[in-house]
Amino acid sequence: MNYLLELDKWLGFLIVVSVITLGGLIVVSQVKKRIQHKITKQHEKIGRLLFRVTAGLIALLLSLSYANEKVEQYKILSSMEREASLIVSAALKLNLLNSEESSIIKRKLVDYVEATISDSWESVRANPFFSVASGLLIEVNKLVYHLPVKNQNEERIKNYIIEDISEITELMQVRIYSQNTLTPYLIYILCIGLVFMWVFFTVYNLDVISLSFLSLYNIFIAILIYLIFMLSNPLIGPLKLEPHPFYILKTKGIDIRLIQNQ
Repeated sequence: MNYLLELDKWLGFLIVVSVITLGGLIVVSQVKKRIQHKITKQHEKIGRLLFRVTAGLIALLLSLSYANEKVEQYKILSSMEREASLIVSAALKLNLLNSEESSIIKRKLVDYVEATISDSWESVRANPFFSVASGLLIEVNKLVYHLPVKNQNEERIKNYIIEDISEITELMQVRIYSQNTLTPYLIYILCIGLVFMWVFFTVYNLDVISLSFLSLYNIFIAILIYLIFMLSNPLIGPLKLEPHPFYILKTKGIDIRLIQNQ
């Protein structure tokens, strides 16, 4: 399914919906053709029961998968929000030192924000530990330890800045370890469950209306499967996360504009 990450989201939707919907109709029609003269009343009862149970299990798996992927996505978004707030915090403390070295660090923090925005996670995917943003953050880590201080108060401020930069570095690595292309195993289990459900559905009388109902259900399941797959790859594909906290920091953050003017 990894090729879907390279496609437009509407085209991806169409492919997944078409495959699952047509696949359901083909499986149902072929199985029905082979067993329609062998089905007894007992088979119908068992088949209808298993159909309901399988459909319920599929719904449960979908809800669990969606919730799990949303939690992982929220973790990345929260780390970006925390990172943006720490950048402002570090910059404000650097303003208190008012030295040439602190101005250089502030400038590199601004460059880091802009590099993160313009990169669109491409460098994070291709060369995560040697991207422009990573390089800037490494330079900031080196420079912050060499900040000159004149008194004990500035020494405390320097230590606070070091703590902020260290946490920013840790939070940045959350994105590095979240960018690998991944197809959740539950998607394969869901596909197997769908095949079983289609087979059990053949105990019902097949007509245009019943097949239309089944197709609508398949379309709904296909959309959810596509969303779960995209959520499992939060930094890749047409539904990838955008660095909105950094956008806000650059375009609307008063503090970052103050940094740039110094």
